[in-house]
Amino acid sequence: MTGPGPLMATAMAFQTAKLILTGLEVGLFALTAEEALTAAEIRTRLELHERGTGHFLAALTEIGALVQDGDRYRAADDVRAFLVPGTPAYLGGFLHMADQVMYPAWGELATSLRTGEPQAATYTGADMFGQLYGDDTKKTAFVSMAEDSSRPLIPALAGAFDWAAHKSVLELGGCRGNVLAHLVIAHPHLEATVLDLPQLEPAFHDHMTTLGTTGKVRFRSADFFTDPLPQADVVMIGHCMVDWTDEQRTTLIANVFPAVAPGGSFLIWDPMLVEGQDGYLRNLMRSLNLQLMTPHGTNYRLDDCARWLTEAGFAEVGHSALGQDVTLMIARKDV
Repeated sequence: MTGPGPLMATAMAFQTAKLILTGLEVGLFALTAEEALTAAEIRTRLELHERGTGHFLAALTEIGALVQDGDRYRAADDVRAFLVPGTPAYLGGFLHMADQVMYPAWGELATSLRTGEPQAATYTGADMFGQLYGDDTKKTAFVSMAEDSSRPLIPALAGAFDWAAHKSVLELGGCRGNVLAHLVIAHPHLEATVLDLPQLEPAFHDHMTTLGTTGKVRFRSADFFTDPLPQADVVMIGHCMVDWTDEQRTTLIANVFPAVAPGGSFLIWDPMLVEGQDGYLRNLMRSLNLQLMTPHGTNYRLDDCARWLTEAGFAEVGHSALGQDVTLMIARKDV
């Protein structure tokens, strides 16, 4: 017998998760990123109570989030790279959303399994995006989470496809255009357009100004389920198809097919389910998270996606790994 240790460690893993999320929430990692501080200095600056703070810092040290030198603590290198605001690879936007919205929703997993209903407190009804984008605070949080999720994939995406062979690219559900703008920075010859809901256009223009890509990426306001799509050599969509049902996914693929120019390609990247792969369990967990957070979303199988693309008329379908348990599907259209 292995004993109850591994089982209990898994069952109580929420405690370790909450150490990181709370360190982010109270500003500990930003505070100790540049300066090692004593426990007393940390308590004073963050207005923490003496009870528990010492053990909190010790626990974070044990899991590698803090480094202790004598009686002083500083943020570990990975924490400084990913959990300190202002760093290029900052993931705090995603983790703040995880802490404030996902964490409570996971406490209602049994309810969701019994009812099939989402448990997120950020919206009600079926129009999730309409409600999220209609509230500036919720929109900002959602956009930050989405960009934190996609940012690590951008370098791989820029190198995983023959962009030099194509002139134009249309990104569906591209939000503020962060992925497409960085793709254009890597491949300046591309004529690029983001297509998303009108509520995102002001944020798009602000972001393009920040990135220095104003005029290099355009915004088109539309609903890609119901509105005709402009034609492009490459149409792409990422971290979006998981939000919908299989019927909606096949409808979207059918709508995209005429928008892809002859000889062009449709690119999809998502955390697809592939049994036997290292990320299979993590993507199953992501699928349950989608059930908790969206009206209809689930992860879907890679072979189902390949079948949908073939049935829509694409002549050649292949795939590769982008990283972060995300698969890139490339569906080519005959000339």
